[in-house]
Amino acid sequence: MSYRLSDPAFLENPAPLLAQMRAEGPLVRIRLPIMGTMWATTTDAAARQLLKSPDLFRRDPAPVTGTSIAQRFWWMPASIKPLLGTMIVQDDPDHRRLRHLVELAFARATIEDMRPRIEAMAERLLDDLPRQGPVDIVARYTRPLPFLAICALLGIPEDRHADLTARIAPISHATNPLRALHAVLRLRGLQDSLRALFADARRAPQGPGLISALVHAEEDGARLTGEELLSMVMLLFLAGHETTVHLINNGIAAIARNRALRAHLHGHPLLIEELVRYFSPVMLTKPMVAVRDTDALGAMVRKGEMVSAFLLAANHDPARVDAPHLLMPERLPNAHLGFGFGPHACLGMQLARIEAQVALDRLFTRHPRLTLASPPRWLKRPGFRAPATLSLTLG
Repeated sequence: MSYRLSDPAFLENPAPLLAQMRAEGPLVRIRLPIMGTMWATTTDAAARQLLKSPDLFRRDPAPVTGTSIAQRFWWMPASIKPLLGTMIVQDDPDHRRLRHLVELAFARATIEDMRPRIEAMAERLLDDLPRQGPVDIVARYTRPLPFLAICALLGIPEDRHADLTARIAPISHATNPLRALHAVLRLRGLQDSLRALFADARRAPQGPGLISALVHAEEDGARLTGEELLSMVMLLFLAGHETTVHLINNGIAAIARNRALRAHLHGHPLLIEELVRYFSPVMLTKPMVAVRDTDALGAMVRKGEMVSAFLLAANHDPARVDAPHLLMPERLPNAHLGFGFGPHACLGMQLARIEAQVALDRLFTRHPRLTLASPPRWLKRPGFRAPATLSLTLG
């Protein structure tokens, strides 16, 4: 069957199509732009099995198919090449080495210690919101806040923020091939800006932030090469704030529609976990390649075929989750897969949680009577489930 995962009707209410997919089996065929046809898991069990079986499914297809990701997408502009070699598309031992170096850097900057800074950022953004008329809360609040937070984490000086914002802004609007090309071409300027920051960090070994920590991180003589450093920081910078924007936007839309949820905001982190599960802003993982013919996922996958963990389907699997179609703010247990699973689980999940908690709590504390000025319009980017726009009346 042909499944349209970017259909607004599906994004608004995925339950009917997810049930149809599960009825077909633990794996279904889907087709994504650029990536082509692949398998997608439909159950929690199949998704977990896929994500915890690096001996059967690899991120890097080269050892299996003889063609690396960079070779497959040889036609892409050079500006995107660093993103084709990040640690999320690598396997052990390279993945383990890179991730461990990043974990050492993350340990240096305790994420929970950033909460007061993120709260102050949120308050300043809220101070600047217009008092009259509908407010584009994405442009004025939910996109700037994670951007400022990741800049703070990375140690990017404030005088570089405007340049970086201009470089990455097109990526957020890449909903068609022309816009995607424009966004990719702008990444060249982002690389130049980041390399300049690396040079600054090398001259100041004790500088603040994650970039300095990554530049100087070393264990058993292992350090990030220049290209690995660029790939890593581009990944952290782009993925580290883009996906959090979608989580916050989903939360605002849900709470604006259901006033009862507001009682669970302050001091109740369970709501954030349920928002991650229910919406699954990142619906699909990066595809993996079968090392050999296998039926480990409950259906036959041939060597070299691609398989993606469908996180939204796993998080709405009635075999794992009671009443998955309901958004239950105090759901326990809630072992969702919204942040992934296994060796490639999201490295920035704790930062995303704090940003979402702060963003929602501060917004609804300041504007408890806010309402949606118009129905949200769903993002048309394959693999994501989130509002593209949110217009609010603050009340």
